[in-house]
Amino acid sequence: MKRNFFLAIAVAVFMLGSELAWAADVTFSGQFRPRYNIDNDHNADTNQSAFFDTRVRLNAKAKANANTEVFLQFQSVGTWGSTNLNSSNTPGSVGTRESTGGGVGTGDAAEASDLLNDVGFHQAYLTLKNFGGYAVDAKIGRQEIVIDGHRLFGHTGWTQGAETKDAIRLNHAAGNHTVNYSYIMGDENSAIGNSNSADYQVHVLHVQTQGVMGGALSGLFTATHDDVSDNSTNDVENWYTVGARQKGKLGGLDYRVEFYHQFGDAGGVAATCACGVTGVTGNGDSVDRDAQMFGIRVGKTFKNAAFSPTVTLWYDNLSGHDDDDGTGGDFGAFDTMYDTGHKFYGFQDFYLARNGSATNFYGLQDIAVKTKWKIKPGYTFKADFHAFMTSTELDSGDSDVMRDNDAEIPADNALDDSLGQEIDLTLVHKYDSNTTISAGYSHYFTNQTFAQLNVGNVVESDGSDWAYIQIDTKF
Repeated sequence: MKRNFFLAIAVAVFMLGSELAWAADVTFSGQFRPRYNIDNDHNADTNQSAFFDTRVRLNAKAKANANTEVFLQFQSVGTWGSTNLNSSNTPGSVGTRESTGGGVGTGDAAEASDLLNDVGFHQAYLTLKNFGGYAVDAKIGRQEIVIDGHRLFGHTGWTQGAETKDAIRLNHAAGNHTVNYSYIMGDENSAIGNSNSADYQVHVLHVQTQGVMGGALSGLFTATHDDVSDNSTNDVENWYTVGARQKGKLGGLDYRVEFYHQFGDAGGVAATCACGVTGVTGNGDSVDRDAQMFGIRVGKTFKNAAFSPTVTLWYDNLSGHDDDDGTGGDFGAFDTMYDTGHKFYGFQDFYLARNGSATNFYGLQDIAVKTKWKIKPGYTFKADFHAFMTSTELDSGDSDVMRDNDAEIPADNALDDSLGQEIDLTLVHKYDSNTTISAGYSHYFTNQTFAQLNVGNVVESDGSDWAYIQIDTKF
């Protein structure tokens, strides 16, 4: 009798929940993405490692009415068998993939795992359409922010944990143009009622027009207000990025050209980089940024050839700091902000540090050839080759002061600009309409300059190998 009573209550609750979901127009979706990694890094003194990591997501989208929607995305990420929130593949460590950032797996093999709690909100935001009666949509809350192909703002989707921001976005679209403003709260350290000391905020204005040279022209302006290391009386860093991006198709060629310039305060990075900047103070507030980024890509798909190959030529240049910058009291290394670096600078992810420290602030040039082949229905093969170099010349007077100040470079060690080469091979299989299976292998050919900047005070290092197999199911 009692069991039937509780069963009746459970059925009633389920039916009521289903009725409410129907009334509110609630839809559910999700993702399960396990990945097996084999990593043999560039250091000859370390051994190969292998590990599983996984992303699990459950999404709920509720359309309350024609103008109001709520999106909730629960996420669990972790390395199998690990209870360490700073597990082996933490982003930012040299030689690791843009990855999970840790997480909680199944627990220690020697104890029960019943206390594990590894689920949280990856995204949770409210969308208000026609906000305030205007042709503007407002998205408020934790969300992924992607602008212009992930160049300066991306979700780092390769990482199991991915990237989200606590933000407010206002978007207006009409005709062939869009205007978007984003406010990002990067770091909130102030107590209620106090000043904004120790906060970090970013303002982004993005404008795009379609129908220009066979594609779209975008303009971007960002203002970063950084008080993180400041007291309550003045600002440590106010700095800005301005630039444009043109992407389209002309004469059968796919192309992309973009340029960005950064100016304003350099702040703490100028004080800690040992770059020999004239007049630098302890917090770097006397040093100005003067940095640039340029990128160009041209590709062609040969649809009538066997396997319909696509060949793309690629060049990126992130400016680095040099002695002329230092003499002029400037800081010249480009900050890639919140980019999805895995998409641009090789799958081994040696150059993810946004402030340029991955090359000791000497900048980065990437000359690449990328190919894609449709080898049979449901199977795509990709092969990429990268040649990496510093932007600052390391074998001339362009960097004498910096190299003298660089503890990683012996005084008698002459270096050249090459940082080595990387090959990335990927096979993607569309298993069915919901599941994709992919496998990849990458090898990085190291050299002396790479070893000095990434290992420190060694003449040679091993090449770096990495391989993976991944299943990605979305429902």
